[in-house]
Amino acid sequence: MTSFKNSLFASSLLIISLIADVEAATTAGAPIKVAISFPPGSAGLGVAKTLPSSTKFSPCVDRTKVDNATFSITYDATNAKSDTATPFNVYVFFYNSEGVNVAADKFYSISNAGMGRGISATPYANADAIQSDVVATTFVPYLDRSDNINIGSVTETLFGVALRLDSLVVGASLNTGTWQLIGILADPDTVDFTKPSTWAAWDVAVLTSGMPWQGTAALATCQ
Repeated sequence: MTSFKNSLFASSLLIISLIADVEAATTAGAPIKVAISFPPGSAGLGVAKTLPSSTKFSPCVDRTKVDNATFSITYDATNAKSDTATPFNVYVFFYNSEGVNVAADKFYSISNAGMGRGISATPYANADAIQSDVVATTFVPYLDRSDNINIGSVTETLFGVALRLDSLVVGASLNTGTWQLIGILADPDTVDFTKPSTWAAWDVAVLTSGMPWQGTAALATCQ
């Protein structure tokens, strides 16, 4: 019986230790999470078992049609390690490795344009081009640390409804292919978008639209 009690006590200590480790991992650093979901009525909700299951997937391949999706972000930009408690910048990118319409544009930097004004999207050819604007101090993050008045965890919808971006930036609709929604927390004074080691935290969500790559097949399966 003593042996059983000792084992039970040891197991309890292990569980308590694991819980403490999880709590420490949750509260330490600066977490960020991006997500893509499909609202009721979207073609990407409840797709057939024969279609992709390891990524968010919309069966739309007709570029004259649209589907509905919601893109969101949860972040805590508080920099607990900073002596001055200066928060991190929040960076958000929408990325397609094949480029969109104009072959050179693979990255779209998403910025919060302010209350009541929605978001803006700025095209970039690659990470080097983004970093050049960072060095030139002309790059606009999703949320600049000087505007971070929401200390603590924040959840926001980036954009949603129809799978479209600004028509002046990427045309009337999303191309087919695989897209990545990328969220990054980093110190703007040291961030280098070609070096993940300079990022405090980051996350990626993947969306496949129609097929894994760009194509022109037209199946009227969407709204």
